[in-house]
Amino acid sequence: LGFTKNQLKQVFESVQKKDAEDVLYKYINEFDKNILNFKIIGGDKPQCKVSNGDYRDINEFGDGLKHYISIICSLYACENGYLFIDEIDNGIHYTQLERLWEIILKISKQQNVQVFTTTHSKECIEAFNRVQLKLEDTNSYYFEMAKNIKTDKIFMTQIDSEQLEYELRNNERIRGE
Repeated sequence: LGFTKNQLKQVFESVQKKDAEDVLYKYINEFDKNILNFKIIGGDKPQCKVSNGDYRDINEFGDGLKHYISIICSLYACENGYLFIDEIDNGIHYTQLERLWEIILKISKQQNVQVFTTTHSKECIEAFNRVQLKLEDTNSYYFEMAKNIKTDKIFMTQIDSEQLEYELRNNERIRGE
């Protein structure tokens, strides 16, 4: 997402308008136990309140947290619409991917948001599949794009959670390889 401060402010306002700050704070605290909440201070300064009570600029926490917060806020901003996220795992530690996917699948359902993401990360695809299966989500799919070397045309294959689990377990190629 790579949001500017102004863009982050705009999507955070959607969280505020829906009185969902506590939900956001809970998810942020799960991401980093030392962070208690998130605010836009002084009109355009994204800040995180840490456990000692101080507010620190969001950039001090790295791109991963900013990306994480941007995704969550965007899910609220895109209610009854679409959200496109390129390289969803960018800046997110692999240990946080399942949590991120669970948040995306839950909030997107609540807010009626259709989410399209891209990734080249096998860990991210595996995390998506584990969450799909855990939540028994039958409305999310993995799409693989590949090029036919004979016709030079790109094609897409829709893969449901059970098929994706099988392909991952059997080390099948799943990234358009």
